[in-house]
Amino acid sequence: MQREPDPGLKLPQRLAWPGFVLDLVRGELLDTEGRPSGLRAQALKVLLVLGEQAGQVVGKDELMRRVWGDVVVTEDSLVQAVGDIRRVLGDGDHRIVRTVPRRGYLLLPPEDTRGTGAAPEAGRSRATAQGPGTADTRPRRPWPALLGAALLALAVGAAAWAAWQRGTPPPRSLAVLPFESEGGTDDWFVDGVAGDLGAIVASWTGVTVVGRGTVANYRGRNVDPRAVGRELGVRHVLSGRARREGDRVRLTVSLVDARSGQVLWSELRDVPRAELAGLIGDVAGGIARTLTVAYGDAVAADARVLAPHQVQADDLAMQGIAELLRSVSATGFERARQIAESALALDPECRRCLAGVSLANSNLVLWDWTSDKAAAIARAEETSARLALLAPDLMLTRLSQASLANVRRDWAGLLVIGDELVEHFPNEPTSHHHRCSALLRLGRYAESIEACARAQRISPRDSRVATWQGLMGFAEFQRGRHAEAEVQLRRSVLANPRVPFYGVALAAAIAEQGRRDEALQVMQETTARHPAFRRDWIVSYWVSADASFMAGRDRLLARAGELELP
Repeated sequence: MQREPDPGLKLPQRLAWPGFVLDLVRGELLDTEGRPSGLRAQALKVLLVLGEQAGQVVGKDELMRRVWGDVVVTEDSLVQAVGDIRRVLGDGDHRIVRTVPRRGYLLLPPEDTRGTGAAPEAGRSRATAQGPGTADTRPRRPWPALLGAALLALAVGAAAWAAWQRGTPPPRSLAVLPFESEGGTDDWFVDGVAGDLGAIVASWTGVTVVGRGTVANYRGRNVDPRAVGRELGVRHVLSGRARREGDRVRLTVSLVDARSGQVLWSELRDVPRAELAGLIGDVAGGIARTLTVAYGDAVAADARVLAPHQVQADDLAMQGIAELLRSVSATGFERARQIAESALALDPECRRCLAGVSLANSNLVLWDWTSDKAAAIARAEETSARLALLAPDLMLTRLSQASLANVRRDWAGLLVIGDELVEHFPNEPTSHHHRCSALLRLGRYAESIEACARAQRISPRDSRVATWQGLMGFAEFQRGRHAEAEVQLRRSVLANPRVPFYGVALAAAIAEQGRRDEALQVMQETTARHPAFRRDWIVSYWVSADASFMAGRDRLLARAGELELP
C-alpha cells in the first residue's frame, strides 16, 4: 500500500498496545507472539493509514480513497472497518481509535512507543491502571478461553430468554433477503449464491434464521431492513448484491441491526468465478463473527478453486436447481433433470450437479411424471450414492437421500435422515418437513404436527406452507380430531387448491362431523378442479406399515366414497 505521510512527520515503525503490535514496515498487526491478528484486509489497511499518521486526525475521504481506491463504497464500509479494529484491539471505550465528529478518525499512539517500538510492558501497566473498562486482549491459555466462551453462551442464552419474555427478537436472529442482480446477471446465478450462503447459515445451531421461502416474498421490493425485522421478528437482516462479468464475480453484502438500521458489517469482494465457494465461506465467516457464532473450520470447507469446465458445470447446476424449485410441474422437473445431466457431463464430480440429477429424478417418480420409473429411480440412486462418497455431510446429499427414502416408502429411514438434517441444519424448514412426513406415516401424529409447525415457524411465508398445513390436517384426522383437521385442511386448500388430496381430506373431515351437505359441496369443488383424481391414488400413495395409520386412511377412503369420489 502506498504511503502518504504528512511532510516532516517522523514515520513510526511500530506501535504497541496490550497484546498487539502494529508493524508499519511489514504492514501487519501482530500479537505478542508475533502471529497475525486475523484482522480482515480492509480493516488492516485502515489501521495502517491511521498508524502512519498516529496522533493526527485522518479524514474519512482520505481513508476511503487510500483503502478502497476506485471501488465505490459507502461510509458504512469505513465504519465497519473501524469497528473491526476496535473489536480486535479490545478498544470498546474508543481510547485507541477515536472518532472525531464530522472530520475522521484519530489513532492515539501508546506512550513511549511512537517511532521506537517500545516493549508492550508499559502499555500493560497503563491498561491495568485504567480500570475494568479497558479490555486486555493478550493471548490466554486455552482453559480461560473456553470458560469465556461458556460464559458468553450463558449470557447469550439469558439475553435470548429475556428477549423472548419481552416479545422482542432474540439477539442472534437473522433474515437473509434475496440477493439483487446487478448488471444483467442471471437470477439463477444470484439465487444460487444466496442459496449456498443460506445453507451455511442454516447449519448454525445458535442462530434463529427465517426460512428462504418466506424471505423470497421480499424479492425486488427494496424494503427497509427495520421493517423486515419488525415483520419477521428478527434482530438482524442480511442483504446482498451479486454481479457476474465474464469470469469475475462481485459480491456486496451488508448485515444490518433491524432495530436501529445501523450497518454492523459489510463486505465488497471481487474474485474469479472459480473462487466463488471460498468467497461465500468468507462472507459466512464475517456474518458469524459479527453474530459471535462459533463456526470453526466448516465455514470454508468447500473453498476449492474450480477449473473453467467446473465453473461451467456449476453454473448449469445452479440453473437446474433453480428450475427444480421454481414450480411443481412435470415440465419444470424434466427441464431441471436435463440441465443437471448436461452439467454432470461436464464435471462428473460436481456435487451440485449430482444432487440436481438425483432430486429431479426422484421427484419425477414421486409425482408420477415419468413413464420409466425404474430407470429414474436407478439414476437417482446412482447419483445420490456418488454424491455421498464425495460429500457425505452436504445438505444436498441428505436431501437427495431423503427424497429416495420417500420414493421407497422407507419411513423409518426417512426419519433417520430427517433427524440428521435437523441436527446439522436446524434452521432449514425442509429438515423439519421430512421429519413431519416420516412421523405421520409411523403413526406418531403429535410429533408429526410439531415438526410441520416448526417448519412453518421458521418460514411462515414459504411456498410449502400449504403442504405443511395439509400434513398437519391429515395427522389431526388420523387422531380423530376432525374439527382441528378441518381448520388446517381449509388453510391448505385456500393457500394451494392445486393439490387434490387435501380437498378430499377436508371433505372427509367435515363429513366426520355430521355436515354431509357441506362435505359433498367441498368434494364436488375438488373433483371439478381435478376431474382425473381417483381414490386409487390415495391407496397407492398413502401407505404405511403402521396399523393405526392404515385404519385412519381407510376411514378417509370410506368417507370419500360416500361423498362420490370415483
